[in-house]
Amino acid sequence: ACLPFTREEYAGDFAEGAAREELATLLGSAGSCFELPGRRAESEAAYEGVGRLVLEQSDVLLALWDGDLNRGRGGTSRVVAEAVARHIPVIHVHTHADASVQVLWSGLGVAEVESPGLESVPRGEAGDAIPRVIAALTMPPGQPIDQRMLQRFYRERSSRSMRALPYPLLLAATGVQALSRRDLRPLQAQASTSALLAQAGGAADPPGSAALLEPIAHRYGIADVAATYFARVFRSGFVGNFTLAGIAVVLALSGLLAPSLKLTLISAELACVILILANTQAGRRLGWHERWMDNRHLAEQLRCLALTSLAGDLGLRDHTGTRDAAAVPGWVGWLVRATAREAGLPTARADAEYVARVRDAALRLVGEQIAYHRSNARRMHKLEHRLHRAGEFLFGATLAACTGWILVKLTGLQVGSFGKVGVTEIVTFATAALPALGAAIYGIRMQGDFAGGEFRSEVTVARLERLARAMADDPAEHARLQARLRSLADIMLSDVAHWRTTYRARPLTLPG
Repeated sequence: ACLPFTREEYAGDFAEGAAREELATLLGSAGSCFELPGRRAESEAAYEGVGRLVLEQSDVLLALWDGDLNRGRGGTSRVVAEAVARHIPVIHVHTHADASVQVLWSGLGVAEVESPGLESVPRGEAGDAIPRVIAALTMPPGQPIDQRMLQRFYRERSSRSMRALPYPLLLAATGVQALSRRDLRPLQAQASTSALLAQAGGAADPPGSAALLEPIAHRYGIADVAATYFARVFRSGFVGNFTLAGIAVVLALSGLLAPSLKLTLISAELACVILILANTQAGRRLGWHERWMDNRHLAEQLRCLALTSLAGDLGLRDHTGTRDAAAVPGWVGWLVRATAREAGLPTARADAEYVARVRDAALRLVGEQIAYHRSNARRMHKLEHRLHRAGEFLFGATLAACTGWILVKLTGLQVGSFGKVGVTEIVTFATAALPALGAAIYGIRMQGDFAGGEFRSEVTVARLERLARAMADDPAEHARLQARLRSLADIMLSDVAHWRTTYRARPLTLPG
């Protein structure tokens, strides 16, 4: 039940006696009731607001309407017109007894109408159209990649052991982040679930309404663990590949310095090549790259949904699959929408106190995200800078070795040897091995896009800080809160979308 005023105020719309008793019975039987703080002096705005709240909760709108278009602000005709414009299927039950039931929906046409109106929207008889509507809203996406990813998500484990070490070792070797027990500790979905419930659940009113967050938080925990795990595995995969490629070159060249160990060195080089091939094949077969990106997108969408749902906004229109596939994978959009549908409407009175609680929860999330992105920007800057300096050193050493050798030859100086190894062999080894290691470092930098990650985090911090200042100064009003929560979701999901666009073209490949 969505009310334009508080229960007590809304009861004034009904005559005392049977009508008011029926209202009380209906509200008592409702699974949830959301009371907007409308004012009688602005009743048209209150009814317009409650109409929009209904639309934000609706996959399908059932409209009992006489078909009269000449109704004012907040009237049924306006709500139906806005539903049609938002591509919400409307089942129009005409209040004249002899009228048929029709479905008004842009999806009934051969091609979806971009900006449908009441006059232009396709219509169909309910008996024929409703099955099409239900199938369109509930059927999982049909693309093989989406079906495969959805099945993988359903099979995700709630606990993951972190055994992929090349990326943490790279951070430790460059002095960016020391290796710690946390890098080896198993990831637990329940920890992420509990963190989200603690963050958003305290804002629910009454506390029992926090149950609407449970399907959101449960799937968030699974997605967060999967995203974190596959991010580490994928990053360790390409760090390991490029490192092994550099080592393979060094082993091949080492035969110049130790001819007697040639068989052992070649065998070790072969092992490196086999490991690279096996690692790359495993990454492709198990979908490390896709599972990292898609699960992170899912987790962030669900985290935003946990807050917007408390304001009555399920964002059902945001997950229809109409966006660019690079930004929102079909299976992710479908699952977020299905989860939003499960969550439904909280029981709440959206007064100043409630709005302030939800706003505080949002500000805590903003603060956590600012801290994370600041830390990430510093980490990515250090990693990029130190890898760049290491690469410069290796190529500088190569330049020095080449120049020195040329000068020795031009001046006619005699070169000796170090034990059984001649200087010529040492120079040959150095001038080939050092650039190979430098190229491996360059490959890690390009694949990891650490500079891009730093830039995106800095931009996100700036946007979040502006939003936090605006939210802190806002009056405790429901409509303003909804707008701010949408802005927060836009910032967080824009960051994910830009990051996806970058990494989509960087799957795990052989270091060629």
